[in-house]
Amino acid sequence: MAHGFARVRCESCKDELLVAFSCKGRGVCPSCNAKRAHVTAAHLVEGVLPRVPYRQWTLSFPHRVRWVLLKDVGLLSDVLTIWLRVMVPCTVSQLSAFT
Repeated sequence: MAHGFARVRCESCKDELLVAFSCKGRGVCPSCNAKRAHVTAAHLVEGVLPRVPYRQWTLSFPHRVRWVLLKDVGLLSDVLTIWLRVMVPCTVSQLSAFT
């Protein structure tokens, strides 16, 4: 417990359990999750992904909009389609400038 712990409580029986961090398999440990993410990223970069430039885009919405998009899958699809129609040509034009 020297690295911290999480208190887990069963909602039905109200029993509580302390789960130590650096647990190597509990899924709630930030230390273990960071190590796993680092190992996975190193594996992907060194042995799986080709050595080419990559670009990552993040599309985020305010919380209220997220709930609306969660409930209306058609609307979410429409929003993503519009976003891709705008972003893909921009990305392609940027890439062609490097070649």
